[in-house]
Amino acid sequence: MSETPNKTWSYFGPDFQQKVIWQLLVEPDFAKKTISDIAVEYFDDPYLKRLFIIMLEYYNEYDRVPNLQNKSIEEAIYRYKSPTNEIEGQVLMGKIDQVKLWNERVINKNQLYDGDIVRENIFEFIKQQEYRKLAEHIIQKVKDGGIREKAFNYETGEKFNKIYHIGDAEDYGSDVIDDIDHALSDEFRDTIPTGIKVIDQVTGNGLGRGEIGLVLAPSGIGKTTLLTKIANTAFNEKKKVLQIIFEDTVKQVQRKHYTIWSKVAQSKIKDNKEVVKSRVLKHVKSIKEQGGKLDIVRMSQENTTMHDVRTWIERQFKKFGYRYDIIVLDYLDCLEPNKRSVDLLAAELSIVKSFEAMAAEFDIPCWSAIQANRSGFKVDFVDADNTGGNIKRLQKSHFVMSIAKPAKSENDNIANIKIIKARFAKDGHEFKDCIFNNDTLEIRITDDKYARGLDVSKVSDDDIQNIEEKSLKLVEGFNHGAVAQEAFDHSPTIADLKKQNEDIKENTEFEKPNEGISEGANEGTSEGANVTATVGVDESPPPLPPKIPEVQEYIPPPPQELIPEETGNTVGNIDPADFFAKICGQSTQETQDEWDRKLEEQRKAQGNVFKE
Repeated sequence: MSETPNKTWSYFGPDFQQKVIWQLLVEPDFAKKTISDIAVEYFDDPYLKRLFIIMLEYYNEYDRVPNLQNKSIEEAIYRYKSPTNEIEGQVLMGKIDQVKLWNERVINKNQLYDGDIVRENIFEFIKQQEYRKLAEHIIQKVKDGGIREKAFNYETGEKFNKIYHIGDAEDYGSDVIDDIDHALSDEFRDTIPTGIKVIDQVTGNGLGRGEIGLVLAPSGIGKTTLLTKIANTAFNEKKKVLQIIFEDTVKQVQRKHYTIWSKVAQSKIKDNKEVVKSRVLKHVKSIKEQGGKLDIVRMSQENTTMHDVRTWIERQFKKFGYRYDIIVLDYLDCLEPNKRSVDLLAAELSIVKSFEAMAAEFDIPCWSAIQANRSGFKVDFVDADNTGGNIKRLQKSHFVMSIAKPAKSENDNIANIKIIKARFAKDGHEFKDCIFNNDTLEIRITDDKYARGLDVSKVSDDDIQNIEEKSLKLVEGFNHGAVAQEAFDHSPTIADLKKQNEDIKENTEFEKPNEGISEGANEGTSEGANVTATVGVDESPPPLPPKIPEVQEYIPPPPQELIPEETGNTVGNIDPADFFAKICGQSTQETQDEWDRKLEEQRKAQGNVFKE
């Protein structure tokens, strides 16, 4: 059965065929995904067929499709052209010149860009061609009686399913240990920092590839300040940055960047123009030489959609040949949905979904902001329930932080920052009284609960109070020990007491009672009279002092430091850390008793006792 003429291509026309080649040469991702699905017989022009065969041979050898940007298509033509046909190479280069001319007209906006339409139609065309071929195969089987074969139904079903999924992104899942080294590496997210120290710690050094972050704040608080700070930091990291703005002018945003680089406040630039210019040019030149780039583009607030944003980015790539490493869009509420909808909440959610899809497709981090509602002006911390519009927009985001400026701090360059959501870290952090200066663009978290900076851990007010109480107990315990030490230093040792006893024996001699005193008189003397006589009457002898008991000879151990001074991490042989661990949670009295017990043990071991 002879092959019927290909009527489908006549419907799309020769121009469409050439546009297919154009898209294959300027869209590497599209080309790699579709080139194996395109058959050479789909082209009517013999030279387009030959050009496609050369592209296919290059792809089979190098696993990539030749393109215009790096001129690899010219190398492919030179390598794979027919060695015996001198004219072929010239004709094929002529076809490439036509494609280049078309591409230049699109970039310069002299021709409407319809590459996306071509890509959509190419998949439909491939399906039509494959269905036609399958239909012819079935008809032939019917004529040959092949439909009676057991494998016919299965093979036909498989072919239908394959054609149906032409153009779909192929994702067969991943084995749990696929690329395990990359999953375990610290750089698996390939993050870009924000420039705000504690926020970078909490987020693991910023957003990673394919992640989106949102800033939630009321109007006029500082969304542009924060987003400009993020874009500026990314540029300083030698990244290619795109900052898209809607409300501010390009000059206003430029001045914000100049302030960060020059350390001259925006309000002072007028009086320091030469200083600012010198510092900015020197810094930007250095970063650009290392691959950094920062583009600022202002788009209209009238009917701009996420599709328009993506189209602009694609045009930049086609014109200059580079991709951005991060996109900062100020801000999402200024965009219109791709499709008109009477449901405003659904429209708002569709914008965030498109923003997330762009980040995933470009495989880069993307930042933006959304407005808080009116209640956001009256709270210390803006939370999820202060979101203006569809709250589900926060659910689609990987990271959400908020800025609040209570009325009392409105003019003090102070703000409260909260992390509302973080898929890759712990959320719920609240940072009070942060430096947030819209004039100098200084954003710094000064909350004393996060004073450790990079080693951040959330500490509640109750935790702080408990720690302070335990510290006081430890201090009181050491103070009590110091008082006991002073008393001990002035107390006699056993040797002192023994010597005192011997001195009393040697130096005290009592007179015997007078023999002239009768017993009656003696007996009549009361205890009170005895006391009085002892103090002031010569006739009565003084009473004997109490005898100090004999003390057995004691040989003290070798001299050693009784209560050594604090040295290093220990006080004598008592480890403060160990002692602190033991007394934490005890009452003050228990702390003192514990300390006294340890002192007494050391003194007994060294031959010393307390005074009673």
